[in-house]
Amino acid sequence: MTDYLPGAEPLFINGNTRGCLILHGAGGGCAWDQKEFSTILHERTGMTVWLPSLTGFGTKPEDLIGVTLEDWLADAHCGLDRLLETCKQVFIVGHSAGGVLALLTASERSEVRGIVTWAAAYGVQSRLLPLLPVLSKIPLLKRTIPERHESPAPKWLRDKGWVGYDWIPTRIGLAMLEAMKRLRKSLGCVTCPLLVIQGTEDGSVTKDSALRIFNGVSSDRKEMKMIEGAPHPIMTDDKYKDDLFNLTIDFLQHI
Repeated sequence: MTDYLPGAEPLFINGNTRGCLILHGAGGGCAWDQKEFSTILHERTGMTVWLPSLTGFGTKPEDLIGVTLEDWLADAHCGLDRLLETCKQVFIVGHSAGGVLALLTASERSEVRGIVTWAAAYGVQSRLLPLLPVLSKIPLLKRTIPERHESPAPKWLRDKGWVGYDWIPTRIGLAMLEAMKRLRKSLGCVTCPLLVIQGTEDGSVTKDSALRIFNGVSSDRKEMKMIEGAPHPIMTDDKYKDDLFNLTIDFLQHI
């Protein structure tokens, strides 16, 4: 049995035959980030909800060492399969890296009936991350890579009781780079309805991430919403989360 941090446990809520797979990000947070929305989504729609914990998260930072993109994609596909056991329609909502995983999964699985991404990364604002593949291959430069990347969780989020890691292995960034690389090649294979949401004050993903994703998919029905002033952890910010939740639930209900 996995020894999760209190509050980081996966969440399953049994409901009707419409199911939603909810995927958290990979910046140090965990399933805790999405639990409020998961509960509200079920209460308002009656949907069956599955919020898994991505491999390496919700336990201890050391568990992320050696984790790959394939591990996270397997989590997403297994989550989709679990919902399809009882649900006739399945949707995915993903934040940050979880949004990228949602898009990659939908590019391969026709069963996905709709996606909502929150602050999904087409690119990132980190200076170090794009250099990791090169630095990792050169022995002398490899030593310059810090082993740990401090958690970007702001104080206001920690004050709310945030559960997550104070640090993550820097090399986990390689999995994120691979995810974005695949995303750029796979976006055209996404054909299901899509809502892309991003905050204008997101300091983690590139400012044009939402637009590039919106323009890249082949979906006949697609929408993009920019929430003025919202930061990257938009779903936990009391000032913006209600707008985010309302936009997401309204979109899912009208597919």
